[in-house]
Parts: sequence; C-alpha cells; structure tokens
Amino acid sequence: MTAPAKTHISYLDSIRGLAALSVINEHFVIAYGLPCQNLLCQAWLDAPPLNVWWNGTAAVSMFFVLSGLVLSLKYFRDSSNPNLQNLDLATFLIARIFRIWLPYCVVLAISALLYLLSVNHPPLATQLSATDWITQMWRGHPLSPLAMLREGFLLKLPTEVVLLPQAWTLTIELVLSMLLPVGLIVAARKTQWLVFFTLFSVLFLDVSIFLLHFLTGLLIARYYHPIIAYLSARTILRRSFLMLGFSFYASSTALEDFIGDDGIWLASGLGAGLILLAVLGSNRLQQLLTLPILRLLGKVSYSAYLIHMAILICLTPYLLLALQTFTSNHFLLWLGGISLTIVIVQSLSLLSFNYLEQPSVALGKRVTKLFQSKR
Repeated sequence: MTAPAKTHISYLDSIRGLAALSVINEHFVIAYGLPCQNLLCQAWLDAPPLNVWWNGTAAVSMFFVLSGLVLSLKYFRDSSNPNLQNLDLATFLIARIFRIWLPYCVVLAISALLYLLSVNHPPLATQLSATDWITQMWRGHPLSPLAMLREGFLLKLPTEVVLLPQAWTLTIELVLSMLLPVGLIVAARKTQWLVFFTLFSVLFLDVSIFLLHFLTGLLIARYYHPIIAYLSARTILRRSFLMLGFSFYASSTALEDFIGDDGIWLASGLGAGLILLAVLGSNRLQQLLTLPILRLLGKVSYSAYLIHMAILICLTPYLLLALQTFTSNHFLLWLGGISLTIVIVQSLSLLSFNYLEQPSVALGKRVTKLFQSKR
C-alpha cells in the first residue's frame, strides 16, 4: 500500500486547530463569562452539546490522541507492523525538543517580559467584567527571575505554572512523545503486550493517564489502512461512531460529579478516538476539514496555544475598553472581545509559525544531520 496522502495530515491538523480554538474560547469564557446574562441561557450554553465550542478539557484529550496518531502514522505506511528501520531514538528526541521546547522557550521569554511590564499595574476596569482568574493570573503570583527560569524546564515544571499556565499539557506531550519509540517497539511484537504495558504503567507506575490517549492514537495509526477500508464502506457504522464519539466528547465535563477527573479524561479521550475513526472513513468530512480556513487554523494551532494567554491577559482588556466607545451592550461587547482576541491570536500565530516554528524545525533537522554525521 502507498503512504498516506499529505491531505490526510492536513485534515488531522485541522482537527487540532479546532481543538486549539476551543481552548482559547474556554479561557475567554472563564475570564469574561458567557455571552448571555440570563441564567437559563447560561445553563444551556454550559450543557452538552452546546458547550462543545468552548470545551477546552475535551480538546486536550483530542490533542493527545492526535499526537499518538500523527507521530505513529509514518511508521505504519506499508502494513500494520511498524517499520522501525528509520527509527533512531536520538534523532527522534532531538526533533521533538526543537519542535516543542524551543518555540515554548521563546514565547516564555516574551511572556516574562510582558509579565514584568504589567504585573505591578492594576487591571483595567472594563464594562465586560473580568474574573479574578484572569486579573490575578500574573498579578497574584509574584515571580523571581529564578522562578521564571524554572518554568522553562518543560520536563518538570513547577507545581504552579504562572507565565504560560497552559504549559502543563506540553510537559505531558513532550514526555509521552519521548516514550513513543518504546511503544512502537512493543507494538512490533504484539498489540496485546502494548495494551498490557500501557495499562500497567498508568495503574501501577503512576504514569499520566494521557498515555492511554497516546495508545489510542497509536492503535488507530497501526490499523489505519484496515480502518479506512472497513469504515468507508459502512456509512451507518461510521455515523454511529461520530454521534457516539461526539456524545462522549461533549458530555464528559458535564458528568464530572459522577465520573471524577479521570473519568472526564477517559470519556473525552474515547470520544476523540471515535471521532477520528469516523473522519478517517469519511471522504466528506475530510473534504470539509481541508477548507482553507480550517487548514490555516491547524497550521498555526501550536503557536495559538502558546501565545493566547498572554493576549488574553495583556491585550484583550484594551480591546474591550476600545469597544466600549461604540456600544454598552453586553452581548456585543462579548462578541467583539472574543472575535478580536481570536483574530489577533491567529494573526500573531501565523507570524510565529513562519518565523519561529518553521526555523525551529529546520534548526532541529540541521542539528540531527550534524549529530548523525558525528556519530
């Protein structure tokens, strides 16, 4: 069989972009509330399925399942047995560090500068009131230069991350992606062993529960071709997967009192996996996800994830202050605030992608080649 077409990666990236957008939406909602003030309206927007546009928790599960899938897929191009001939642990780790860690450190340094410039100033008083969660994100957590440096070590972040509070997911992403080669080697032996060691690691070795999400993505990658062949000819099953997956994905946070935090992650991870299965088997969904705007969201999703908190803290209050000169309507202020925030985040993310992410990846490739030549 031939390797997956590049458009496959494009539509998977689009899903990542939509997930990143929902994280941005969630943080705006936590900072400034929902668009309506009526309690009934708020209850509706906070309940599934209407909460899916700002369900950042489920989006995190989608990130991890997607990472397991995308990172593994190139090793299963020809069959369900991984091709490990080109798997070099050292070069794999170098590539991941330059892909994730270097851009993070640059954005962290910029955030540290913005922190120093803003932390001693009182928050702007805007008509669309901000919650303490956002106004005290930096102001309520004084940091020494040493504490800032500690936040740069992604492999072991401090208990409380201040400058980029969303970075806790990047630590897990970096660590688990480094374990992926081990998963591929075990998968080459037997799928049952892979499942057993994953469950054992999570249950008894205190490894992050998100290892199960990576496992889900890896297994989808392993059976990528059989999945497409099977689901593409079964419309009803494919749609059932999509509906069931969406139900798990959207309703996980609403069931927190019943299933707890781990239950939320497991349910949303299962939902993410089922959604991806449905997409893999549907040409129509793939075509929808390759729309230019969605592909752009996917391309800049990592940068958007990195920079959006700094924009929310430092720039969004000024945007709301400017909007107040045109209207005092709560809904219009909210809509204008979130729209302008998203546009600015995506615009800056495009610059970051071109002038930070891509050069970082290129530098990683040069370092990899240098390492291979020395070795």
